[in-house]
Amino acid sequence: MKFTKEIEKAIQTFIIEQLPSHKNDIVTFTMNHFGISKPTVAKFLNQLILENIIEMNRKGRYPDYSLVTKKYSFTYKLKDKLEEDIILRKDILPLLSDVQENVQRIVQYCFTEMVNNVIDHSNAEIMNVQVDLNALNIEILIRDNGVGIFNKIQKALGLEDPKYSILELAKGKFTSDPERHSGEGIFFSSRLCDKFMILSGELFFSGHHENDWLLENHDSVSGTAVSMVIAKNSHLNISDVFNEYADPDKQPGFYKTRIPVKLMEYEGELLLSRSQAKRLITRFDKFLEVVLDFQGVTEIGQAFADEVFRVSRNMHPNVHLQPVNCSPTVQRMIAYISADYFQNIYNS
Repeated sequence: MKFTKEIEKAIQTFIIEQLPSHKNDIVTFTMNHFGISKPTVAKFLNQLILENIIEMNRKGRYPDYSLVTKKYSFTYKLKDKLEEDIILRKDILPLLSDVQENVQRIVQYCFTEMVNNVIDHSNAEIMNVQVDLNALNIEILIRDNGVGIFNKIQKALGLEDPKYSILELAKGKFTSDPERHSGEGIFFSSRLCDKFMILSGELFFSGHHENDWLLENHDSVSGTAVSMVIAKNSHLNISDVFNEYADPDKQPGFYKTRIPVKLMEYEGELLLSRSQAKRLITRFDKFLEVVLDFQGVTEIGQAFADEVFRVSRNMHPNVHLQPVNCSPTVQRMIAYISADYFQNIYNS
């Protein structure tokens, strides 16, 4: 069967994109999707193998395929007075010469922000950078042997538990060095990357655009490791993300934040108390708009809701709170508190 170049390209792209989740049945999966024969799929697979885009790890009745990944590693000593833009230009950008411009810009922003954090905040001696490249993704791992980001935030804010540091990172606008930093790097990087992860101590933070969550890792890791995955075919532009959260006419830096409330459900605890709510609303006054994402939160208590949606509004009337992704139970509680709040204003 003769295919046009467009169809051939579509079949190759399909194989590459589906391979990570269909390592053992990519032939059958592609046959069924396009309605083509096994020899035809084999022809496309062989061509991708010849081009060193995919590789066959096992032959036979149940073959195993994977994307070819090239790995590059760099080690730097902090005592050498590192500069993140020089590292980027010398070691990283030459690896990305065939990557589209918008993706290069995302890499430049995220890489320089994370490396600068190591230089200015980590108190580390060594920084390791690993870059993994395949046909789909750019993955960058930056690791240092410093004090650990969650411990650093815990001490800077006097938090009871390093877990609470995750929430402050998700809010944005936190920095332990306000004279030199705005606290925007992690906030925007986590929304620019297709996957963004921080591992430090026994805590693991993963952020992907508007979905953030906390997991615990039982194997303690010294220092901090940041992993960033950026899709090579990403259509995202830095300006898209900045325009959503930043407006210099409204407020310096960024005026809007989005907070995943589920981050507060440590070890399954329910959100019932005013103390929990006070941790949530800390530093709300640094924003004009706060989107509270209740995805995954099944219920909240009356005291918690009252502190967030009545007391906080009284304290910071210029801060607009926008709850989203609320379960029916959460929605009813917010409506109950909000109705009482607006009734009190009306009666006054």
